[in-house]
Amino acid sequence: MIVEHIRFSLLVGMIGLVGMASARAASPDPQALLAKMDSAFVELSYDGVFSYFSGNDLATLRIVHKVVDGVQRERLVHLNGAPREIIRHGDDVACIVMPGDDLLALEDSIPAGPFARAFVRQFERLSNSYLVDYFGDGRIAGREALRIGVNPLDGHRYGYRLWLDKATSLLLRSELVDQDGNKLEIFQFTQLLIGDTVSEAALEGKDVSGSMVSHLRLENSGDAALGDNSGADREPHKTEWSTTWLPPGFEMATADIRRKPAHSVTNLVYTDGLAAFSIFIEPMPSHGAASMVSQNGATVALTHRASGEDGYHLVTLVGEIPLATAHQIIKSVRQNVL
Repeated sequence: MIVEHIRFSLLVGMIGLVGMASARAASPDPQALLAKMDSAFVELSYDGVFSYFSGNDLATLRIVHKVVDGVQRERLVHLNGAPREIIRHGDDVACIVMPGDDLLALEDSIPAGPFARAFVRQFERLSNSYLVDYFGDGRIAGREALRIGVNPLDGHRYGYRLWLDKATSLLLRSELVDQDGNKLEIFQFTQLLIGDTVSEAALEGKDVSGSMVSHLRLENSGDAALGDNSGADREPHKTEWSTTWLPPGFEMATADIRRKPAHSVTNLVYTDGLAAFSIFIEPMPSHGAASMVSQNGATVALTHRASGEDGYHLVTLVGEIPLATAHQIIKSVRQNVL
């Protein structure tokens, strides 16, 4: 009896191990899913309504995307606030807005890629500072979803929770979360149609009484840096300012000088491939400047006074990193000795 019991226990254990191995083999590859997600935004036809929450703001938009005769076509409609539509036909874009809308700011915010990508992160640029894992199934907008976790390996950046459509890998929901699991930013489809049933007629803009149209052409020259795109003249520059401390994995992406009427502003942009922040250095105003610390959702903004060869300078940091990390970085800004 004892021998038979041992044999039975071994058999049960082997079955359990085989079951665990099968489960691991059947689990989706999260890295492969992220690659498919990025392609889905570009290649699929979809017509959906999504909500985007960031800080104190909640926006609801409709997105229609379709490739027609090999040409990317898209329509983005703001469903709350002032009427606003953005219509894309290849690289040509028309912005339909009401008089008084800030056209310049609107045009500067238009991405070269699919419009929906403007509301999510560039996960294809993920660095070694994150661990990507599959953590089960879910359901969003009536569709079966696979859940992916993008977890930071330290406290200097935020984490992400992603829900990808099981059938197509299109992103259905994303959450940006802090170390305590608090949601700082949420993107989620609430209605969604995918596939050939997406109507080409849905790509056409709607005439709104009193509206005006502004046209522009997209320049596929890469992603814009974080920060102010106010039209001040810029020039590439080997900056004389730098940081003496950065979180592991962050590197300088760009450095330039922006010429303004009264003075110049040095702009440094850093990224770990996913998270990013900008630092602006300018001469201290004649009447000084009030210290500022603010946070709206994932975005922090703070100022610091730094000493330079020609007096004090105002340093401003803006980015999507934890506030404690931002304080450490901004206090490390120094003027290089040439």
